[in-house]
Amino acid sequence: MSSPKYKLAEKAVMEQQRVVAELQSLVKSIERSEKTINDLKKELEAVQNKYPVRKTTQEEITYLADLLKCANKKLGWEKQLASLQKRMPEILDQLTSVMNDPTNPPSDEMRGEMLRALQGVKVAIERLENVKAE
Repeated sequence: MSSPKYKLAEKAVMEQQRVVAELQSLVKSIERSEKTINDLKKELEAVQNKYPVRKTTQEEITYLADLLKCANKKLGWEKQLASLQKRMPEILDQLTSVMNDPTNPPSDEMRGEMLRALQGVKVAIERLENVKAE
């Protein structure tokens, strides 16, 4: 039979692993957001190249319809960003909590995993910021 202290330590390790998984999931979400905005930029450029001069009302309507599709995709991307901005502080709070747990602090190996995951988030955010700035 396991002691209550052992069960608490086991629960703390599971929480630490969950936080690392959340950070890794955040990185993947940021990367998807980066891909989305890159694809959208390419699509918008293709629309601009497809209709450099609109000579008829029909061409104008088709051009505007294609622009509207791009605008809808951008709106979806902005919602993705808003979701990321909401998730990030929550995950960072959880990370701080498990890192500063006086009863069951993370092992050195787990601290390393957390640091790598956090660095992955930082790099992904920097790439996204660079894409947004272009």
